[in-house]
Amino acid sequence: MTLTSRKNDIVRRFRELIREKKLRDSEGVFVAEGDHLCAEAVSVGAKICFALVTEKALEKYPETAEALISAADSHAVISEDIAEYISDTKSPQGLFAEIRRPATDCTLCGKLLLLDGVQDPGNVGTMIRTAEALGIKGVLLSEKCADVYSPKTLRASMGSVFRLPCISCDIVQKISELRDGGYSVYGAMLDDTAHKLGEIGFGEKSAVVIGSEGSGISEEVKGVCTGALYIPITGAESLNAAAAASIILWELSK
Repeated sequence: MTLTSRKNDIVRRFRELIREKKLRDSEGVFVAEGDHLCAEAVSVGAKICFALVTEKALEKYPETAEALISAADSHAVISEDIAEYISDTKSPQGLFAEIRRPATDCTLCGKLLLLDGVQDPGNVGTMIRTAEALGIKGVLLSEKCADVYSPKTLRASMGSVFRLPCISCDIVQKISELRDGGYSVYGAMLDDTAHKLGEIGFGEKSAVVIGSEGSGISEEVKGVCTGALYIPITGAESLNAAAAASIILWELSK
């Protein structure tokens, strides 16, 4: 049977999970949408609680749709109208998966990326994707950052969220803990004491902090960092946060 009513409990639940962070947080689940993200979720063995697919998706993306249905605890077929009603995109592909959040170990080892108040979900997702690509071992996010499990962040991460530990935490406390554990934590900021990027030798226990798009790193975070670094640029006043992170992470990964 195909679900066609917007009042259906399953339909309403998916729509709310996509749009409501509080519900995602309280239940410890999120929704991945589309061929790529659903395929990534299946490939990493994510816990898929429920899957929704359209008849068109079964025809257009048969491999992903069948794998998703096989991996899910339960599934249902939905109409194209319902897919559009649920979706966060203008042209939904007709594949949706309710996924249990992965358990994350707060004890991370290796080079790390810390985000302090980065509020644009596209930037957060792009940074997570870049961090994975360059071998960074985890991402720590302050509570003021965009939600890792929002639809826009998930899409920008291109599935990296499924593989790279991403932990929301009290970032000031976490930096202090990292330093106590032998880490050097550098904040990306313009400061009289800042080191030019390329002049710092990053050890295995190194982390960098990227601040918010508008105001940069908070004063509280500045106060607990080991030091500061900056990207020497000419011909532009500043760089987009995600672009700056890419350059810094490349140096960090060396």
